[in-house]
Amino acid sequence: MKYLITVFVLVALSSVVTLYYLWPADPLLSQDVALRVNGHPMSQKQVDDQSRERGYHGETSEDQIDSLVTRQLLIQEAQRLGIDKEESFRKALKIYYEQSLIKVLTDRKMATLTIDVTEEDIDRYLACSGKIFTFTQIPIERGTVLETQGRQNAVLFDDLSEPMRFLLSCLEPGESVGQFDTGTEVSTLRLDKVESAEELKSVAYDRIRVRELIGNYQRSREIDSWIHSLRKNASIEIYGEERNND
Repeated sequence: MKYLITVFVLVALSSVVTLYYLWPADPLLSQDVALRVNGHPMSQKQVDDQSRERGYHGETSEDQIDSLVTRQLLIQEAQRLGIDKEESFRKALKIYYEQSLIKVLTDRKMATLTIDVTEEDIDRYLACSGKIFTFTQIPIERGTVLETQGRQNAVLFDDLSEPMRFLLSCLEPGESVGQFDTGTEVSTLRLDKVESAEELKSVAYDRIRVRELIGNYQRSREIDSWIHSLRKNASIEIYGEERNND
């Protein structure tokens, strides 16, 4: 019963979203009509808004109208063939709706973040170049740290991936930090020791580039931590395969 209700809600949501995009606008006054395509009118404001939304910048007015006419013709042909009533279209629309909703949410969250990359952060990162970092990665499953499955590695700092370099550059030997994958804490990273290697030369990283990379990574860490907090505070029930097939 719960499954049927869920399906009904999803179908209803898809139908509402479909109607929102396909429902005809209020009738236009004749003096407001800028063009018609097979009888379908568009005002100058609609032409300007759609041109702006679809990035037709740099094109002439004639090119913009040609693009919009082609688009409208394709929409009308799809409707004539009944594609807008097909289940595959409803599913695609639902996916687009959800992706757009998530994008707007994360964009707004990103806009609230205040990231401050200091000169000390950059100096600490640059000072790691040419050194051997010994660290242990310990997997986490459903919140449980699997200490016995930890794997220790000794790698030249400059050979590590950027995310690993950023994480390790922030740690002192003995300290640990969580690693996330789309909000889920998947492992913990412990720095065991740092050794200088005289035969290895440090890499001359560009400070401006390092500042940019650190800032971007700090933002991604903030977003991961935010998603993790949503998961942590949520009520999540996962049923067995037998229950899902009911």
